[in-house]
Amino acid sequence: MNEFSLQEKMPQEIVSICAMNAVLHTTGVAEMAPLPAMASIGKEKDGAKGIKIADTKKGLEIDVYLNVSFGAKIPDTAWNIQENVKHRVEDFTDRKVSQVNIHIMGVSPNGAKGNEQNR
Repeated sequence: MNEFSLQEKMPQEIVSICAMNAVLHTTGVAEMAPLPAMASIGKEKDGAKGIKIADTKKGLEIDVYLNVSFGAKIPDTAWNIQENVKHRVEDFTDRKVSQVNIHIMGVSPNGAKGNEQNR
């Protein structure tokens, strides 16, 4: 692997980890979920689990795949994830985030304690 491709790859990995950290610190999130088969082609091997990032002309488009805690209010949790990810990634990278898409893959029976284990 040459130096140029490594430099090109690193920022997206770091942005993925930043986004994952923001998700896991949101109330109602139990855990990250693996990307679906079609979305994971060429992704997630080096980055954060459950995060897919596309760099477009409008800005970064971030897809988040997660499991929520049983009893979590899904609309509130999704909104809070979108806000947390957008603000943390924009602050960290100085790049615009145009979309944060939430994909809830399941519900964890651990209840609210599922979120506390990931902190």
